[in-house]
Amino acid sequence: MQASTNQRSTRIQRALALSVAAVTFGLAGPAVAACGSFEPSFAPPKQTPFLSAGLMKALWRPGSSGGFIRVDDRAPHGAGIVGTWRFTWTSDGTAYPNPIPLGAVVDFGTQQWHSDGTELIISGARPPGSGDVCMGSWEQFGPSSYRFKHIALAWANSDSVPPATPAVYVGPAIMHATVTLNQARNAFEGHFTIDQYAKDEVTLLEHIQGSVTATRFSVE
Repeated sequence: MQASTNQRSTRIQRALALSVAAVTFGLAGPAVAACGSFEPSFAPPKQTPFLSAGLMKALWRPGSSGGFIRVDDRAPHGAGIVGTWRFTWTSDGTAYPNPIPLGAVVDFGTQQWHSDGTELIISGARPPGSGDVCMGSWEQFGPSSYRFKHIALAWANSDSVPPATPAVYVGPAIMHATVTLNQARNAFEGHFTIDQYAKDEVTLLEHIQGSVTATRFSVE
């Protein structure tokens, strides 16, 4: 009698275990499907949906307007802002302590935004000896919105106003810009600031701000 009771208990435990396993497996399918359009399949490993599923790059931005933002460099024209651009920075007339007129071109040149989050500018307005190449980092913070922080190492030399001989290091210039890409992905516009510091990296020598415009330079 005791043996019969033990056998029934064992059968009940096995049945419960199988039921729990079935429920767990049933819930696992929909949980994955909600994230990547994956449907459970018993196909051989070489045909498993994990190998054929397309994944999309995205960033998570918290806050009231947060969520996943698509970041995909495979779109037409290098997807998003990645690529080579011709830019112009124009003063809004608020520079200090040395004034710069409204509408004056502060800088122009070429710019590259790289898919690894780095960025490079070659200035056409600065002589090479005064520091015409500068680098920075960028991030995407909206569907078509981007921002970067940039550092340039400024020098005064025989091409500067006033000239300096021999050349002397002035200090770092920290640049910020926020831009919005157009729907065609071939132009962007936005706003910039430049803060030129002395060698101590604390004393502000000049603050400049204004508007940014750029057009894509492509192989087409």
